[in-house]
Amino acid sequence: MKKHINLVLIFVAVAAVVVAAVEFKRLHAATKTNNDAAVAVLKRNEAMKAQLANLKLAFPQPADTGANASAKISAKDKANLKKRQERDARWKTENDASQKWMVERAKNDPDTALKRAAYSRAHLEITLAPFRRMQNLSKEQSEALTEARFQLMLRSDDAMTALQLKQLDVEDVKAMGKEAADEFASSAKAALGDDLYERFLVFENQFPAWDFVNTYGGEMSRVDMPLSVEQASQLADAIANACPAFREGKAMDYYDDYDMHTVDWNAVDAAAVNFLTSEQMNYLKNVTVGYGSSRQKQELDNALQNLAQ
Repeated sequence: MKKHINLVLIFVAVAAVVVAAVEFKRLHAATKTNNDAAVAVLKRNEAMKAQLANLKLAFPQPADTGANASAKISAKDKANLKKRQERDARWKTENDASQKWMVERAKNDPDTALKRAAYSRAHLEITLAPFRRMQNLSKEQSEALTEARFQLMLRSDDAMTALQLKQLDVEDVKAMGKEAADEFASSAKAALGDDLYERFLVFENQFPAWDFVNTYGGEMSRVDMPLSVEQASQLADAIANACPAFREGKAMDYYDDYDMHTVDWNAVDAAAVNFLTSEQMNYLKNVTVGYGSSRQKQELDNALQNLAQ
């Protein structure tokens, strides 16, 4: 019996040794694999360091900072400027031809002219919607303001059409524009009163900011963080007040400030934190709003421009 127990113990011990040997071999293989992976990573790191060093060494250094270098740079700048001027002239010619074709078609084709006017009227309804909502305009006030603004738009379009078709000169167009603007002011004041009319002028000067806010508000609704009317108004004010042109009493330039080139977004953030939720602020700071040139891209472009200077 005792001999039988000893044999069992021997078998158990041998089995344990075998299991231990197999496990040791597995661990050794795993360790080797991990070590090989670590070595490979280090090698790649060293390779990248070498590449970066070579890039730094190969980075072109100015060999001549005197008159010769200035002359070379000047010649290159002149050549680039000439190319840009030729490109801009070509684009202007193509754009003028396209605009003239559209104007002539609208003039000679009543259906096209009607569709163009319908598009302008629908777009105007969207443009004026925030002001109507903020100021709680009556139906009569809203319709009168929209119609007056639409008539101003039509008369402006007619004047530009006459200019493009060379039926009027620039001075005549300016006179027509002033007459149309005066008629609009008279109609709008009659519909709104002097106080609301002055607020409307501020709203129009802020329009690029409102365009941004409208897009931002729509995106907030899709992620279940909608803006209230008050928040939208305050954000538009914050963006406009962060624009140098608006602070000087001018209208925000659509083609410049709409792309947020001159808006101080740090100032916008400092104001917006008082009326936006933390989630809305996070979206405003970190997510691209709308299409085209975003806030983030403009901040990057400005930083690169400052670095270049």
